Amino acid sequence: KIQKELHHDLNSKHIVLYGFEYQNFDIEKYFKIIEKNQNFSLDFPNYINAYDGFRIFLFYLFKKLKFYWTLSLERKDKQSLCEFLFYSRSLYIVLSSMNTILDKNLSNILALKFKDITKKTQDILASENSNQDLLLFLSDEKIQDLFNDFDFFIKENSFYEGDCKDRFFKQLVALELRKKIILFRKNILKNFDLELFENSFFELAIFLEYFYRFLEIKNLNKLYEKYCKDRDKNIFSKIINNKNKFCKLLKKSSKNLKIYKG
Repeated sequence: KIQKELHHDLNSKHIVLYGFEYQNFDIEKYFKIIEKNQNFSLDFPNYINAYDGFRIFLFYLFKKLKFYWTLSLERKDKQSLCEFLFYSRSLYIVLSSMNTILDKNLSNILALKFKDITKKTQDILASENSNQDLLLFLSDEKIQDLFNDFDFFIKENSFYEGDCKDRFFKQLVALELRKKIILFRKNILKNFDLELFENSFFELAIFLEYFYRFLEIKNLNKLYEKYCKDRDKNIFSKIINNKNKFCKLLKKSSKNLKIYKG
C-alpha cells in the first residue's frame, strides 16, 4: 500500500530536537507514485523534514487539482468544478500559511495566483453562462503556464529552499494548525463575522483533513470526525448551535498542540 511505502525504518545517528535524525528517502520515487495515482491518503513518517514533507504535500494537492481541471474541461459539470475549486483554494491556503519552507517570495506569488484562480472559479459557479465562461477560463494559457511553473517549483531540489526547510515537518504543521485553531476560536467568541468565519473554518478544515492522523492527538480526531469529515454544507449552523462544546474542543486541541512548540 502507498501508506506503507511512505514509512521507512528510522536509522538514527544523531540526537536532533526530539532525539532522532531526520528520515531520508528518495523523494523522486514518491513524486512518481503520486503522478500515477492520487487515490490514497497521505501518511507521513514522523521524522520527515519540512522541505521533503511539504513538497510531497503540495505535489499531492497539485495533482488532485490537475485531475479535476481535466475533468472539468471534459464534463463541464458543477461537481468537477467544485472539486477544482476546493484544491485551488487549498493550495492558496497552504502556500500562504507555510511560506517559510520554500522560497518565501515565490511561495507568496504562487499563492496569489491560486487565490485568483479560486476567485474566478467561484464567479463561474455563480454565473448564468457557466459553460462558456468555464471553457474560456480553464483553456487559458495562463493556467497551463502556472501548472508548468508550479511543477518545476516543487520538484526542483534545492534552489527554492526557505528558512525553515530543515525543521521537522510535523512541528511546523502542528504550530500552524494551532495558530488556525486559536484564530478561529477567537472569531467565534468575540468578533463573529460570517465571511471571516467561513474562510477561517476552511483553513482549519484543510489542515485537519490532511494532518489529524499525522499529529496523533485524540481531540483533533474528534474535531475532524464531527465537524470536517463530510464537508457538510450545514456545518456553520451545527457549530453555532453547539458553540460552547465546539469551543471547548478547540481549546483542548490547542493545548495539546503546545507540546510541539519546542
